[in-house]
Amino acid sequence: MQLFSALFLNSTPVPRPSPKPRRNSPADSTLAGAIATLAALPEAALVTRDKCVGGGVEIVFANECFATLTGYTPAELVGKHTRILHGPKTALAPKVSAVSEKRRIMDGENWLHRKDGVAFYADWRINPLHKGYLVAIYRDASERQRLRDAMIHTQKLDTVGQLTSGVAHDFNNLLSIINGYCEILAGKISGPPAAKRDLQEIHRAGIKAAALARQILEFSRRQESEVRVVSVNILIREIADILRRVVGDGVNLELRLSSDLGNLRIDPTQFQQVLLNLCFNARDAMPQGGKLQLRTFNHVQTKAAEGLIPGRYIGIAVTDTGIGMDAATVAHMFEPFFTTKAHGTGLGLAMASGIIRGAEGSMTVESKPEVGTTFQILLPETAEPEQAFNSALPSLPSSKGTELIWIVESDAVLRKMVSGMLAVDGYQVVEYTNAGLALANVGKSAPPHLVLLDGNTGDSARLVRALAKANSRLRILMVSVEPLGAALTGLPPRSVHHLPKPFALSALLRAVRTLLDTPGR
Repeated sequence: MQLFSALFLNSTPVPRPSPKPRRNSPADSTLAGAIATLAALPEAALVTRDKCVGGGVEIVFANECFATLTGYTPAELVGKHTRILHGPKTALAPKVSAVSEKRRIMDGENWLHRKDGVAFYADWRINPLHKGYLVAIYRDASERQRLRDAMIHTQKLDTVGQLTSGVAHDFNNLLSIINGYCEILAGKISGPPAAKRDLQEIHRAGIKAAALARQILEFSRRQESEVRVVSVNILIREIADILRRVVGDGVNLELRLSSDLGNLRIDPTQFQQVLLNLCFNARDAMPQGGKLQLRTFNHVQTKAAEGLIPGRYIGIAVTDTGIGMDAATVAHMFEPFFTTKAHGTGLGLAMASGIIRGAEGSMTVESKPEVGTTFQILLPETAEPEQAFNSALPSLPSSKGTELIWIVESDAVLRKMVSGMLAVDGYQVVEYTNAGLALANVGKSAPPHLVLLDGNTGDSARLVRALAKANSRLRILMVSVEPLGAALTGLPPRSVHHLPKPFALSALLRAVRTLLDTPGR
C-alpha cells in the first residue's frame, strides 16, 4: 500500500536533482524497449519511477493515448508527479479492487481530472516494469460509473416509491372516508344553502386530493393505468400553473392551443407526466431564461411511418429557446440511462417515449446547438366523446337489496362507513379485518353473495376460491390501489369488478348492485 499511496495521495512534490550522465546499461535498454512498445500501444500508458518523492511518483513517459485521455501533452507530463491528475473529486484513499503483494500488481479505480479540470472516472493496472520503474495502463470508465450511479439512483427511487405507495395507500383510505361521508351528508343537509356550499368545497378538495394520490402512485409505478377519452387542451390548461412554477420566473411559458382539436385516448396522469418531464428539460436548457411554447395542432398522417398508421392525429409541440443539442446527442435522446446532465438518471425521456408509444403515438425531437429544441408528440385522434370528470357532489343512489355481503377491509373507519351504508340499503353485512379471518369462517355460516375485498394476498386468493366453491354465483368487488392480482384474474369476467382507491361511495354502491344483478357466471 506504500506504493499505492505514493501514486495517489495528495502532497506537494519535491524537486529531484538532475541525474548525472552515465553509460547505457542493460536496464536502460530494457526501459527504452518498453517505452517504444508503450508508445505504439492503443491504450493510455504511463511509465513512472518506483520511488515515492513528496507523496507521488515521477512520470518518466506518457504515450499519446494517455495525453489524449488527460488533455496534457506528453512533454507536460514528463517530470511531473501523478498528483497532477488529482482534483476536487479525487478521494484521498482511492478504491483498490485487487492487490497482489507477491507480484506487486495493483488494480484500482477512482475519479481523476483532466487538464481543464473536468473529472473522469478511470480504472488502471500497475505492474513492475524493471527495477526502479513501474508501468500503468489506464482506461476511461466514466460511462460504466455513470450507469452504476444511475442504477443505484434507480434502486433508491424504487425504495422511495415503495414507501410512497404505502403512505398513499393509507391516504387513499382516508380520502375514501372523507369523500364518502360528504356524499352521505349531502342527502341529510336541509339547512341554509351556505352549509351545502361548504360541504361542496370539502368534497371538491377531497376529489383534488384523490387525483393527487393517483399521481403519486403513478410516479411510483404502483397505480393501475386509467385510460379514458380526454381533451388534450383541457389537460394542458389543468397543469398550466404547475408548469409555470416548474420553469420559473425567468422563462416565459406560452400556450398556443388549437380550438378545433378532437379527443384522444390516454391516461391523463401519464400524459401530464410527459409534459412535466419535457418542461423540466426545457428549464434546464435555459439557465439564463428564455421562452417555452406549448402548441397543439391537427395532423393527418398519409402513410405509415415512425410507428404511425395513416389517419388523423393530434399534435403537441414543446419548443424552447435553450442551448440545444448536437446530432450525436439527439440520436441517443430516448435511450434508457442516456443523459447529458451531471446528476441525471437518463430515465425521464425513455419513460415519456414509452408512454406515448403505449398510446399508439410517436415522439420525435429536433434540435440545434444555441438555437433550441422542439419535441413533437403525435397521438391518434378518436371520434369518441370526452369522458368529462365532474367534481359536483353526487346524490347517493338507492341500491336496495337483501343479499349477504362480506366486507374484508383492515381500515376500521372505512369498513364502518361502507358497512353502514350497505346496511341502510337493506343488505346483510358481515365484517372482517383481513382475509385470513374471513377464510377461517368459510363453511360456518351461509356463503355470501358478494365479497368486498381489499388485497391481492395469498389469503385473498384462497378466500375467493373457497367462497366460489360454496356459491357458484359469487361476486367479487375488489377495492384497492393495486390492479387485480394474477390469482384473481382467472375468475369469470362478469363475476369480478375492480374499483380503485380512493373511490366515491356512490360508485361503490352502484358497483355492488350491478355485480349482484349481472346474470350467469
